[in-house]
Amino acid sequence: MIPWALLAALQRLGGSDSFSRKLRRRCTMRCRVLLLAGLMAIGSGFAAMAAGSGNSANDRLLALPPDEQAAMLTRGIKGCAGESVFPMGVVTTPKWKGLAYWSVHCKDGRNFAVQIAPDPKAPWIAADCAALQGTGKECFKKF
Repeated sequence: MIPWALLAALQRLGGSDSFSRKLRRRCTMRCRVLLLAGLMAIGSGFAAMAAGSGNSANDRLLALPPDEQAAMLTRGIKGCAGESVFPMGVVTTPKWKGLAYWSVHCKDGRNFAVQIAPDPKAPWIAADCAALQGTGKECFKKF
């Protein structure tokens, strides 16, 4: 996956807008596919949302007030000012253990699912909830 900063640097160095848009679109699609795959593969093996979930970022997020949770969850979502959040669950199955999922509602009406990996260096992945329609997975619903 190519970080957004690298895309911006390529564009400043003379990369074409078309090339940059194609890479950004490819990265966005991969993120959505990864999020969807994680949601589908984990099934019903979730633990209760509690401190000590095995995901330190999620545990810290749970300790924050709702307005700060919304601000943290929407940091990487362009144009989204978080209005409300919902912790959906933390995966306990061996393959996906520790992945935390949250839903966030933006003031502009959009909704996103956010995946938080247990590795603090891993990026948070957000997918528009509209992209999950028809997959059997929903935003703002406990797993």
